[in-house]
Amino acid sequence: MKTASQIIDTQLPTLGEDFDIALALRWMDECSVNELPVVVNGEFKGLVSENQLLDIDNEDTFIMPALSVWHVGSDDHFFSMVHQFARYQTSIAPVIGKDNAYLGCVTREDLVDLLNDMTSAHIDGGVVLLEMAPRDYTLQQIARIVEENDAKILTLFAYPNERGMTEVVLKLDLKNVNAIIRSLERFEYRVRATFQHPEANIDLLDRYDTLMRFLDED
Repeated sequence: MKTASQIIDTQLPTLGEDFDIALALRWMDECSVNELPVVVNGEFKGLVSENQLLDIDNEDTFIMPALSVWHVGSDDHFFSMVHQFARYQTSIAPVIGKDNAYLGCVTREDLVDLLNDMTSAHIDGGVVLLEMAPRDYTLQQIARIVEENDAKILTLFAYPNERGMTEVVLKLDLKNVNAIIRSLERFEYRVRATFQHPEANIDLLDRYDTLMRFLDED
């Protein structure tokens, strides 16, 4: 699993202590982000947001607003970064090394691209969404049913939904998953939805927000 240091973006502009507000807003617009990091002598001081800068009435009496100092470490993995993004709701995550040294940042788009790779969303195949009681979730049995139909699970996500049930999302290496659906139903699995190419890849990425909400729960 990739870490922050492996997907870090070092090209995003940074701001100093006495930055130009108009220039900062222009950079945010050009880079399609809502925040920029403030960095002084290589040290991360915090994130300043577009909304904070737009609320400043008089640029001549500019006082640095309160900065958000949340960040991720260079060794943080995908799920840790998703959890932090969900908690702080920013468009970028500063990546910090030793002694608060600013290394670069990770953007939401970087995470979506990584999720695309992790979920095999770029590979043709069908998606099956199951719902079951937590006690009935058995990965071994689900995998056996899939493999007995000459298919393989490319990606699997399992998480609790708002009804206290476990939802299982399967990305399979077959476009036509009808035989697998029938087998799952024979074992009394509830198939809530199925998506076959090209809708499958779209739906799998749509479930990114669900995953983020789940990871944000304490």
